[in-house]
Amino acid sequence: MSQRPLGVTLVAIIAWISGFLQIIGSIFVIIAGLFITWPAIVGWISLIIGIVTLAVGVGLWRGNHTARTIATIVFIANIVLEVLGMFNGESLWSAISGSILSIIGLILLYTRSAREYFGS
Repeated sequence: MSQRPLGVTLVAIIAWISGFLQIIGSIFVIIAGLFITWPAIVGWISLIIGIVTLAVGVGLWRGNHTARTIATIVFIANIVLEVLGMFNGESLWSAISGSILSIIGLILLYTRSAREYFGS
């Protein structure tokens, strides 16, 4: 396997940051939603995605092709959840700031050097 490109390293770090922030935010939503309301259900889903994002960051760091695929799915899911959050009272600015790391991550995962690194 070739040397890890800077973009992939950044995506792994972004995945860790994104996952961590998503977990923290989800915990607040779950607590505020008293565990069984619609916002709390979205919070539980978001919590699971945050945990998966942290694990995928480790896989990306190690050059795992499956981690790249999962990262793509998780980053897209995160963007969708942020958009859905706008219908749940979240502001546009909050949705944009919550999605920006995922958007950057997606861009960096599909540069030429990243595609070569993952063998696709």
